[in-house]
Amino acid sequence: MSLAIFENFLEFAEKAVAAKNDLPPAIDPAEFESALVCYGVVLLHSHMEQCLRSAIEARCMRCADSEVRAFALSVRDEKAGRIGIGALKDTLRRFSDAYKTAFRTDLDASGRADSWESIKNQRITVAHHGQPATCSLLDLRTYYEDIRHILGFFCDKLGLNSTEIATISSLIVIAAAPAGAVPP
Repeated sequence: MSLAIFENFLEFAEKAVAAKNDLPPAIDPAEFESALVCYGVVLLHSHMEQCLRSAIEARCMRCADSEVRAFALSVRDEKAGRIGIGALKDTLRRFSDAYKTAFRTDLDASGRADSWESIKNQRITVAHHGQPATCSLLDLRTYYEDIRHILGFFCDKLGLNSTEIATISSLIVIAAAPAGAVPP
């Protein structure tokens, strides 16, 4: 999976909602948008998990010791399934306290953490409580843009290079390196 699948869905949903005047009379435009948003929330969440899992795997694959690498990969799914901001910080801390601190610094400076938590909470509302999402399609677009950056912060703090990140998703936003910085 990649974020490109979600991006395509989001573009389709935005066009479909924009054409709501063309819907058959039996379809309520608000219910139609709500259904698209509910699906989008679950889809985006699954792609967030997949990107995290792939990032952790990419970092673990660097380990030359096959037994240590196998152990690290055995906990990858557990860590990628815990997707709250606190869990992301904890996962990075397990690699290094410096990783966690640097991630928290970037995240706090960006002001994007609420978008990540909103998708996590909306997914719980839709998938576990059977309730409709309480965000709009416009909110979903904003959350998605913020999440692309947060995934970039996470990958960067794991020390992944641009090639490794591109294999996860070319849509992950990587912060520009300071002038004179040497890539990892």
